[in-house]
Amino acid sequence: MKVSRRHILGGGVLAGALAVPTVAGLSGWQWRQATAHPGQPLLLYDPSLDAGQRFARAGEAAGGAPQVLQGDPIRLMQAVLPQRPSLIAAISRHADAVLAVDAAQEAGYVLAGEMLGNAAGCSANTCHAAWLPLTRMAVGAGAHWAEALAAWAQDPQARNAPAFGAAGGTTDRESALGWVLVPR
Repeated sequence: MKVSRRHILGGGVLAGALAVPTVAGLSGWQWRQATAHPGQPLLLYDPSLDAGQRFARAGEAAGGAPQVLQGDPIRLMQAVLPQRPSLIAAISRHADAVLAVDAAQEAGYVLAGEMLGNAAGCSANTCHAAWLPLTRMAVGAGAHWAEALAAWAQDPQARNAPAFGAAGGTTDRESALGWVLVPR
């Protein structure tokens, strides 16, 4: 049974909410498809989070145009997904991520990885082995994880990407969730 926010809100089984979503179809997605896909990368951020502000500044510095993730995340995703971004990278609060990711999954995207930023830097979960380098990069960047994620998302094939060491930088007072979605 496919579990989605609509199923749960429509009276679905609570146990379904605890099911771990599968990422079928991700194995065919390769690193170079981020630049081969016709759309541009989409960067979203919550401006109320320190990590979100750093992510936006780094995305702009890398030549992107990060968009504010505000209001209803589902409506925002429904407005931007028809442009078929090559990938979606974001930093938000957990609740906004759940809704935005679910809306994107309905449009044919899969969750490739998550990064949890907090006072310790970043810890990461990878939904597929092909994405381990991404989450390792974010963890290795330490306090600069948000900046590293934005620079990578704007240009996944960058050979001259800025190097972010684990030392220095600003740690996040609150928990911020970084997440990456790719087309199926």
